[in-house]
Amino acid sequence: MLMQWVEHPEEQTEAALLRRRGIRHGWVRARTPDSMPDRGAMLHHWNQARAIHLPGLFLPSVANHADHIRDALAIMRRVREGESCLDILDEPRYQRRLQPDFEMLAAVHSGHDPQEIEKIAFDAVKSGELFAEDLWMKVSRLSFYEEDASVRFRFSYGLEMFKAQEDDPLRERLAAELAERIFPECALVTEDAELNALLRDMLGLQPMFVERIIYSNAPNGGAQFHQDVEQGHLGVIYAQLHGRTGWLALPRSALLEEIRAFLAEGRVLLHADFDEGQLEALCHLARDRERLVDALESEDQGVLEQLLNQSPMFTRWLVEHGWGIMLQPGDVLLLPQQTTDLCCWHAVFCLDEEPGHALSFALAPGA
Repeated sequence: MLMQWVEHPEEQTEAALLRRRGIRHGWVRARTPDSMPDRGAMLHHWNQARAIHLPGLFLPSVANHADHIRDALAIMRRVREGESCLDILDEPRYQRRLQPDFEMLAAVHSGHDPQEIEKIAFDAVKSGELFAEDLWMKVSRLSFYEEDASVRFRFSYGLEMFKAQEDDPLRERLAAELAERIFPECALVTEDAELNALLRDMLGLQPMFVERIIYSNAPNGGAQFHQDVEQGHLGVIYAQLHGRTGWLALPRSALLEEIRAFLAEGRVLLHADFDEGQLEALCHLARDRERLVDALESEDQGVLEQLLNQSPMFTRWLVEHGWGIMLQPGDVLLLPQQTTDLCCWHAVFCLDEEPGHALSFALAPGA
């Protein structure tokens, strides 16, 4: 559902607070429930790098996987409480899911990611013999903010720092299967006939669901503005299974224009959040589109990062211009990520007082 800004939350029982990493951006509520877009509209939006909202697509399946979702929430809670995921997965109930095809080896450390909680290595086994090695599940925090308990479980293979140089369809498929063994609710995506038919029509191929991530966005948490462009991938599918999330999602071209328009019209509103030097730096960026693109795509966005992620006024601007989406359990969001020029930038907020559960898979061309 599209989000609507709420001026007086005390008068709106259904209002939800957009809050992330200690910053209260404001209150929103869902507009009239969205209907499923037709396939022509989906293809048009995909080609424009616009987010595609499929409301309630998985609602019946979420109910069917209720036990698996409760189990996943329990794993997430135990990890938050400091238990080793290695110890959790060594319990008989999880070993029955893994064996005889996956052998859990040990916890390893990547050494370059300070947000990492634990990384567990696996071998794939076939007929009692080693079939593939160097598969892994990595458990990480989403931020360094102390009150943000958001975590994610990422499944992949090989060397993280050189992933773009590897091309191993077998291990890619096995890492995806490993995710489904530990979190069986992954089948919500892989086995949904309607979704897969929609994707085949829209993309002209049957995609593989790779680089699987299980998300648990927690109160005060969520992802800051980013894109997920990766070589060989077409986009991302995100499925909300438990709890609600609020999204700001728009094509990069639209984000650039919204930044420039906002600074042209709303500079006077920003004096509470920015000093004069910062405002001048923002306006300097906005006066030249290529300069703004360079700042947006850089690792250190400087004052632009503050505008994108810490300015309640800019968040309100984007919501009021129709770029806010509220996801309920059973909702699906497709995020085109074809190239850096043609991709959907997005930011996420947890809307509840308890952590949620969601799936996020990359879409890659099928073999």
